[in-house]
Amino acid sequence: MSLNVQFYKVHNHMTNEDIVMSRIVNQQVLDFNGLCEYLADGSTVTAADVSAVMKLIELRLPLILGLNAKVICSPEGLTFRPKVSGSITQSELKKKLEAKLAADPTLDIDVNRDLEASDLSINDLTASIAIELPKKWDERFKAKAEFKRVNANGNGNDNPNLNPNPNEGGNDNGNDNVNPNPNDNQGQGGNTGGNTGGGGDDQGGGSIIDGTDEG
Repeated sequence: MSLNVQFYKVHNHMTNEDIVMSRIVNQQVLDFNGLCEYLADGSTVTAADVSAVMKLIELRLPLILGLNAKVICSPEGLTFRPKVSGSITQSELKKKLEAKLAADPTLDIDVNRDLEASDLSINDLTASIAIELPKKWDERFKAKAEFKRVNANGNGNDNPNLNPNPNEGGNDNGNDNVNPNPNDNQGQGGNTGGNTGGGGDDQGGGSIIDGTDEG
């Protein structure tokens, strides 16, 4: 198995030069049931056991994170931690104060005062979950990953029938299910969703080159 990679060229208007970039196309999908089957293969646990544990993680992990704790979920350090975002600028503060003053002109408010840390309200914050992947995972994946160059039609590089329109190049619809167990049909993923069109990443269009993708 290999990663299907398409190359495309775009113009960087800030540096006024062309740049060739890459994107993964024709990505397959292993759905949840297929993953449970794969993890249970050759093990003393069943796919139902794996599924039950995964569902408990989904249910209880957010509750633990809500206690202001980070959770290490693997021996190599897969970590989930709470994350907070929210900010206020000087101009935003001024608009906020002006709105208060407009609503009640009797208030003594200096709309031009300096911004302070206390001006950011708890109600302005948003909580989310951050994920830290173990470095060993990246190292292991880099060592095993292989690449296959494909053209605009999603075929191998030896196909001369190229599509010069990068927005139609490289079907990344996720419709091909992957079975990590070649001898076990039960490992076949069932989800077929995904987006079609120009290759899957948000890296934009471009022109297809090199018998593969210029774009």
